[in-house]
Amino acid sequence: MAATEIPQFNLLDHGLFVDREPWEIFEWMQREAPVYRHPDEDDGFWCVTKYDDVLDVLKRAKTFSSEAGGSARIGQVEPDVLEARRNFMETDAPLHNEWRKPFARDFTPKSIGRYEDQLRVIVDEVLDEAFEKQDICFVHDIAALIPIRVLGTILGLPPEQFDRLIELGDRMIIDSDPEIAIHVAGSPEAEAFKYLPFGSEAAAELCAMGRQTIHARRGAPKDDVLSILANMEIGGCPLGDRDLDNNFALFVVAGNETTRQSMALGLLALLKDDRAMSEFSQPGGVTDQAVDELVRIASPVWHFRRTATEDTEIRGVEIKQGERVVVWFAPANRDAEVFDNPHVLDFSRKKDEHLAFGRGGPHYCIGTHLARLEIKVLYEQLFPRLKSIEQTGQERRLYSNFTNGFKSFPVRITAK
Repeated sequence: MAATEIPQFNLLDHGLFVDREPWEIFEWMQREAPVYRHPDEDDGFWCVTKYDDVLDVLKRAKTFSSEAGGSARIGQVEPDVLEARRNFMETDAPLHNEWRKPFARDFTPKSIGRYEDQLRVIVDEVLDEAFEKQDICFVHDIAALIPIRVLGTILGLPPEQFDRLIELGDRMIIDSDPEIAIHVAGSPEAEAFKYLPFGSEAAAELCAMGRQTIHARRGAPKDDVLSILANMEIGGCPLGDRDLDNNFALFVVAGNETTRQSMALGLLALLKDDRAMSEFSQPGGVTDQAVDELVRIASPVWHFRRTATEDTEIRGVEIKQGERVVVWFAPANRDAEVFDNPHVLDFSRKKDEHLAFGRGGPHYCIGTHLARLEIKVLYEQLFPRLKSIEQTGQERRLYSNFTNGFKSFPVRITAK
């Protein structure tokens, strides 16, 4: 695409992301309009795609609020709807800090390390089933199963709920895809559920499942995350049902969908690059540094939203109070001014330079260490058993401008 050619695109069109990752559009934006005013049915919003600018917005959390207009929806959300669905991800300091602190100790590297042996058992069980089938969907038969079983264990949920939570979580977070959502977001049918977590019909059943364990933990807490949620206080008051539901739903979707898609996107990147696959699969190749590079290239979240709380600037562009600012994580992780050959896996890159986990700001992903460990253990357990792996059909991408990933990814795996 020539530098002077202005492409025609609409980042609100989920269909734009179905056939491919539209890097050429984001490269044009980074080169020609790094702070780009995107039109919509309201007054438009700002798109920020350069690495340094995204990092700047994340760091200036007081100026760029997650609470003022929410963070998961680009479009305007009615104030009463936003308040009804608010989880702790859509709060600012000091409230965000008060929410985050009780959970933080359970997601440190040391705390997560307690689950490593159990994680390896889970991964081996999943791989046993996959190798027996040979022809599998990598998304459904491997990548979806590992995160939910690990997350369910950490939360303290009964194992019989795990499979159902995958389906319900998908319907909540991929509510733009008519093959997944029962009522697509923005449809007249979805209007009836707008006050539920994520505005999804699936939230009613999902949260009812969570309440069973949460209510049990209030009377008899255990060493799990739902015991913390059930018994914590905010502002000196116990949590009400709405806060319990909203934040249980957040844990399920945030701890499941993103890691699953990073696993799937990462495998596709490896299958397309023989050099990288050879380097990563050799004994000792699955290092922390290499896993981080795989996450960079396999960023599972396209964007999050912020709202300006005061007049300010980004890269010299004036941003007015109340205007929406959308930070695009996946394109920022392929910014050519920061990453040489950004579309190539390079396992010599420095660890933890990418933005996939939201580094630099107070909303840095609380499950970062868990996600890294899950991806690392998957490949540490897979490669010694693997004779061959090949893609057997076209992957099918999600109809979503929020989640970057696949709904199916057929492969054939053969054991040694």
